[in-house]
Amino acid sequence: MHLRLIPLAALLALAAGSLSAGLSPLPPGAGDSHERRVYRFERQELTVPDIESPGYILDIGGGGEGVIGQIRPRQVIAIDISRRELEGAPAGPLKIVMDARDLKFLDNTFPVATSFFTLMYINEGDHLKVFQEIRRVLAPGGRFLVWDVVLPKQLEKGKDIAAFPFLFHLPGGKEVQTGYGVHWPPSLHDLAYYVRLAEKAGFRVVKRSEAGRTFYLELRKPGAP
Repeated sequence: MHLRLIPLAALLALAAGSLSAGLSPLPPGAGDSHERRVYRFERQELTVPDIESPGYILDIGGGGEGVIGQIRPRQVIAIDISRRELEGAPAGPLKIVMDARDLKFLDNTFPVATSFFTLMYINEGDHLKVFQEIRRVLAPGGRFLVWDVVLPKQLEKGKDIAAFPFLFHLPGGKEVQTGYGVHWPPSLHDLAYYVRLAEKAGFRVVKRSEAGRTFYLELRKPGAP
């Protein structure tokens, strides 16, 4: 589910000239004015491991590059609030237009759920509801795997868009080069922020790590698998 926080006209060319996933180019003459609004972070390289699951994997915000779907195409059910994002994602997963605040799956359905640089696009006021919905549809003992950016409050006056260029290394030697751009959040969204959300939603934190401006969280729903 990508709740885009910036309009299409605010999409910008990132460090290597790539555009944020699946979005339209800027209208003629708009680039310079929008470029001045961007605070550009350094490009990050991230190695994404294989994802083991005994059943289906629910991928929240699985449109765009559909990285999780590229890793496990036959097991992933990718949901996204944007039909266009899903249509632009690589073939393989089952793609469903759905809002992560109101998942249409039964309780205790999935052994694994993932969120790959999606939480940054979800309004802060909706984060807890999304975590609660994911916990609901996970089976007892199920895992929720989260990759995202450490997103501070606005760092420079006049630059209201934060841009994060990435190079992802996937299993099998595949590489994905992309970038994400969002408005600054009202408060710091770092690893500690998401840990507090996870615990409030009833998850147990199994693993946590940070690398550059990114973090990884592995959460588990209590109960026997």
